[in-house]
Amino acid sequence: MGLSAAFALVLMGGFFTLFSYDLEDVIFSRIVAAEADRTEPGHVPGITRYDGHAALPPWLAERLRPDAPPREYEVAAGSHGHFHVAVRPGAGGDRRYFAFDVTRLTSTTDHLKRTAGLLVTSALLALLAAALLARLVARRLGRPLERMVEWIRTEGAMAPEDDGGVAEVRALRDALLARDARIQEHLERERRFNRDASHELRTPLAVAQGAVEILEFDPPRDTETFDRLRRAVSQMGLLTEGILWLARERRSEERCDLHRVSRELLALYGHLRRSDGIELTIESAGEVHAPVPASVARVMMGNLLKNALAYTDEGRVVITIEPQAWTLTDTGAGFGRAEPGSESHGIGLSLVERLAQRFGWTLFIEALEPRGTRVRLNWRREGDTPTMS
Repeated sequence: MGLSAAFALVLMGGFFTLFSYDLEDVIFSRIVAAEADRTEPGHVPGITRYDGHAALPPWLAERLRPDAPPREYEVAAGSHGHFHVAVRPGAGGDRRYFAFDVTRLTSTTDHLKRTAGLLVTSALLALLAAALLARLVARRLGRPLERMVEWIRTEGAMAPEDDGGVAEVRALRDALLARDARIQEHLERERRFNRDASHELRTPLAVAQGAVEILEFDPPRDTETFDRLRRAVSQMGLLTEGILWLARERRSEERCDLHRVSRELLALYGHLRRSDGIELTIESAGEVHAPVPASVARVMMGNLLKNALAYTDEGRVVITIEPQAWTLTDTGAGFGRAEPGSESHGIGLSLVERLAQRFGWTLFIEALEPRGTRVRLNWRREGDTPTMS
């Protein structure tokens, strides 16, 4: 605000000075012109008439040409003074000159110059004071704000106590602390729910798994129903395991062989193919060990494989394993292209996204042309930041 006021003061001073100069010249020119055009000159003190160029004083004659067109001129004659001269036609083709000595009258010019100088000096001082004030305010605000930014960037750091005595910085810090507390409360509530729900599910699930194992010693005659029951119990176990991993806070150094996990998933979910003509393939140059527990890999990749099989009517489903990526490509309808009301990923895709984020992986889903979907899971190279579980 101070800078704006100083700038406005400079503009106002400059405009006032230029306007005063112009107004002064206009007034003097009109006075001498009116006197020259009178039938009987001699009414205005300070105006001297000269008939012919030869009658002009030397210091005035050298500044006005003998053939100067009839009009008004402003003549600065140095030590002789300041004049406004009106040139008019005279007898015999000569010129008449009316010289108005405005030396004393233009003393206001000096005052204007001093006033303009004072205005400019005042404006410069105001600009300097505003700049110094802005620098002081920036320093006072900058230091606590820099500490606050460092606190936000550093995980687990303590909130800075020094707010520089600035109420706004203190209010911002308190608001961030309150928001952080709410976020932590929500996260803890979610972890508790995931942990409790998973543990509650594990008890009946363990009973069901035990019953399935007992039945395997003496399989029932309805083998198709028994196979569906066994697969459903296995899938429920994977889902529960995935939810439990979301609730854990410790680090995990476990790794798994993705080629082996992929073979297990094809064996587990291969029956979901819509037709026997759909080809299931694994492409891998060799063993690839990913930085994730095998149970988590089964949850993420199993859900993606089930989705691919559910929306592929013909063609093939290909799993490609690379040193830093696991890719699933199908020839189905394409992600986001299923008929309205028929596309539903349930908890599966959401669970995959959250587990990938939890372990520092990235999930990419791309619809292919003219049909098909490519899903890709990427992870960090060995030696990067450890994964969280």
